[in-house]
Amino acid sequence: MAEYLSRAMAFAQGAAKLSLRFSEGLVENALEFGLDTPGSFYDNAEFKLSQVRQELASASDKDKLTALKRLLAAIGKGHDVSEFFADVVKNVASGNLELRRLVYIYLLRYAEQEQDLALLSINTFQRDLADQNQVIRAMALRVMSSIRVPVISSIVMLAVRKCAADPSPHVRKTAAFAVLKLMRLDPGLREELCTVVAGMLGESSPLAVGAVIQAFQAVCPEKTELVHGQFRRWCQMVVDLDSWGQVELVKLLTRYARTQFENPAGVVTQLTAAQALAEDSQQFYGEPQAHGASKRLDPDHAVLLRALHPLLQSRNSAVVMAAVSAHYHLAPDDMLDVVGRPLV
Repeated sequence: MAEYLSRAMAFAQGAAKLSLRFSEGLVENALEFGLDTPGSFYDNAEFKLSQVRQELASASDKDKLTALKRLLAAIGKGHDVSEFFADVVKNVASGNLELRRLVYIYLLRYAEQEQDLALLSINTFQRDLADQNQVIRAMALRVMSSIRVPVISSIVMLAVRKCAADPSPHVRKTAAFAVLKLMRLDPGLREELCTVVAGMLGESSPLAVGAVIQAFQAVCPEKTELVHGQFRRWCQMVVDLDSWGQVELVKLLTRYARTQFENPAGVVTQLTAAQALAEDSQQFYGEPQAHGASKRLDPDHAVLLRALHPLLQSRNSAVVMAAVSAHYHLAPDDMLDVVGRPLV
């Protein structure tokens, strides 16, 4: 028995050593092929910043990638590495896709702080708006709109117009966010931005709708006539948006409905309490029913309440609260029992 235990312990120790050697070999191979583990950059990023300038000037893309990863790791740890801006911006036109993406991430952090140097690369950003890669196009617009210099507002305006019609929903979403930045940079562009936003309200991708809605509410919230043609389509789309987009859209639809539909509270009294409790929730959200229900809600009003009902089951508390708030303001009194369970 003792001999068996000793052999088992020896086997376990050997297996542990083999596992250690194997893992060390993997790390060495990763370093050799330039696949450093992310933790290595975070562990010693600030101690190797002295090498960054030399690596950024290297002819090897591998060295430049290493330098940029160290810079981004240092930024993540709260260090100010703006002193390397001039060295980083020289690589903005690199042919290496991964390198360009890292350069743009760095520029997004310091473009507003180093405006003069960022302006030197404005031509490169404009060229990248026509890049085949949607990520590059989106990041170029993000950097351009982050340079808070009023003198380039007209250039950024042209870029926003172009990207607002881009075939990629990711780029169109970025264009909507750029509208917000441009509005804060130069309020005199409001009318032009209203025209751009009006064209973007027909957005068909759930990815970009939330950003477009926020741009609309920031630039021209009073132009409710622009919502008329989109109302039913948005009611159908609301369940497909991400949580943030759902909250923004529900707020807009609630404000719109409160100004466009009659208050149903005055006509609900046609039904007795017993009849109201007996009706199925589908009757409330469906087509006009008996017992005078056709007088209770406008058809579009009913469409909106029916579209909001699934949001009461959302996992996101902000979405649930937005839907509950919409029911509170828009639904007849005898329908408010629908929101009790989500709140509990």
